[in-house]
Amino acid sequence: MKREKTGTSATVHGCLVQWEGMGILLAGDSGVGKTTCALEISKRGGTWIADDIVVLSCLPDKTLSGRAHEKIRNLLHLRAEGIIDIRSLHPVLVAGETRVDIVIELTKKLEKVRKKGLTAGKLRDAMEVKIPCARVSVFADTARTVNAILNRVRRQMGGQKGA
Repeated sequence: MKREKTGTSATVHGCLVQWEGMGILLAGDSGVGKTTCALEISKRGGTWIADDIVVLSCLPDKTLSGRAHEKIRNLLHLRAEGIIDIRSLHPVLVAGETRVDIVIELTKKLEKVRKKGLTAGKLRDAMEVKIPCARVSVFADTARTVNAILNRVRRQMGGQKGA
């Protein structure tokens, strides 16, 4: 993961979507399926925020807010199709910004996790925030991977409601 830090903001490589009120930052190595999974979450009723470059800002309450980099706002890159304006895909909802509630690190199944990617520890160090982080193995079937992501988010939501 490439990370630039300026003041209380940082730029990270990943995808950001919102689903049922939870901001989900998808992280992982290039080509692991972040964009494909983010698009599928959006098609399932989520809201698209950013692809590839996510600009994170630390809010006064020590939570994170994320948005797309202005140069690629509303754009996504799918390897098979190239660069697409997300607004041309219906019924995908698009928003400019969301709170980041959880980081999901996508990893290839049975692959050792590389420590160069975005991890909860690196995010905490960079932004001085506490944020839940979970790993999800990528399956050949995108729907199965997205189900695993959303199950992790549901568990996190349940944990927050009880707190």
